[in-house]
Amino acid sequence: MSYKTILIHVNNERNLPRLLEAATALACRDQSHLIGLSAVPPVFIPPATDMIAAVPGMIETHRDAYRLEEARMRAIFETATQDAASPGSFTAEWRSVDTGIHQTVFDVIVPVARAADLVVASQADPKWLSTGMLDIADQLATDSARPVLVIPNAPRAPFATKRILVAWNGRREATRAVFDAVPILKHADEVRVLWLDPQASSESGDLPTADICAALARHGVRCEGAIGSTTNMAAGETLMFEAAKFGWDLVVMGCYGHSRLREFILGGATRDVLQKMTVPVLMSH
Repeated sequence: MSYKTILIHVNNERNLPRLLEAATALACRDQSHLIGLSAVPPVFIPPATDMIAAVPGMIETHRDAYRLEEARMRAIFETATQDAASPGSFTAEWRSVDTGIHQTVFDVIVPVARAADLVVASQADPKWLSTGMLDIADQLATDSARPVLVIPNAPRAPFATKRILVAWNGRREATRAVFDAVPILKHADEVRVLWLDPQASSESGDLPTADICAALARHGVRCEGAIGSTTNMAAGETLMFEAAKFGWDLVVMGCYGHSRLREFILGGATRDVLQKMTVPVLMSH
């Protein structure tokens, strides 16, 4: 198992080097095809204005600014992939799409994401004006049906996958995440499968992670099971605490939530991790 097609959602010049560091490392290892995909955002009407009152130039201002940034991001992408790729290691291509008026960034990114083995995206930046329009890591995780590697905004150590923490509760989302992560897990030096619900136990009395650890071992994954306590902390906070305390390189977890009419509402643990993440997180729904 390997990630033969890796998609990077490129939307922010500040975060692009971190995305490229992770994506090129995985692409080199798996001899992948790496796609950098940028979407010019849709027409934006500033708050407190309407289409009639908005000046045409104002409507296009943010799109023109993004196009300029996109040109710089393409240059960064092409330079980084050329420098990282040794002969025969991986291939790369740049794609740009324009959402226009009737589509969102999500509308044009997801069809490409569904044809990839792995999607790499940035954590949402609440200080960024375009958050909600360009930052769609959570939507990619819930709707693309592909694993999404979310890279945190906070500066951190170089990207690595030697020590990995897996959040396990036996649910469908966690199952998808664990097996979607096998191409990374099988190359790790240390994998800890952490059960975060000490109130639940198997009828046989075995450690709740025993079966999943055995299944991973058959894929060549060196792993150990453990039980964690969420006392006084939510599950998402516990995961980030564990990751920081023990210096894990990567967290693997299910992406949880439910639909309410046409909107997908993230579960508490997923929301907490996406907001407070300090290490890369691979999510699947």
